[in-house]
Amino acid sequence: MMYEDLLPSLIANQMAVITPGKIYQPSFPKWYDFNATCTYHGNTPGHSIKKCLALKYKVQNLIDAGWLTFQEDQPNVKANLPANHGGGAVNAIESDRPRRSKPLKDVATPRRFIFEALQKGGVIPHGGHKEDSCLLHPDELHNVETCLAVEELLQ
Repeated sequence: MMYEDLLPSLIANQMAVITPGKIYQPSFPKWYDFNATCTYHGNTPGHSIKKCLALKYKVQNLIDAGWLTFQEDQPNVKANLPANHGGGAVNAIESDRPRRSKPLKDVATPRRFIFEALQKGGVIPHGGHKEDSCLLHPDELHNVETCLAVEELLQ
């Protein structure tokens, strides 16, 4: 990963802050580059972020402390080859039967609670108010627990 790409992530995760760099006056050090600026040092001229020793030390200290890693979260077949178990023969193949959803009549959780949670999650649009007896049909006399449209929608 390039330091230019890493720095915004470090700042976003509060692992680094932009630190003003030293402004050099003539006579400049041998390594001084008039055309380069360092993002880590607030765009101070003199060196690029690729050559910034302060950022490199900062990243190394974060790695040593265990706060920063460059390991993938997902399994990687190229990096973790499968174990050799004595050949390529297949003994058995199992398949899972598709799970059927439980009928809504067998669910003990109140429909109002499920309906409100789905509304809060953005799965179901908001139709009624909390005080309505049926959240799907405002100003109706029936209850959300007995509403056939709610049952069908939730099922």
